[in-house]
Amino acid sequence: MRVLVWLAAASLILATSPVSARVVSMETTVALYDHSEPSIRQAAREAFETSVRGVIAMGFSRVWVDEARVLPAAVVLAMVATDEDDDADETRAQ
Repeated sequence: MRVLVWLAAASLILATSPVSARVVSMETTVALYDHSEPSIRQAAREAFETSVRGVIAMGFSRVWVDEARVLPAAVVLAMVATDEDDDADETRAQ
């Protein structure tokens, strides 16, 4: 009987697949030569494109902008990326 209980417990443990998602927070900094609106937009676009290329290279499926800062000499873009699927969001919301 003990062997049966042990086998049942072991099969439950093996059948359960752990749900894990990778989450990465990244910051990209691009030099800013002047504080004109076109320069800020260009630096922000460059930072975004660089971050997205990194996200794609790492195989993440979702990405969002967490924060953007304009400093005296640079634009800093903070992004978060994950490979968590949409189903996990719906499960968490319930």
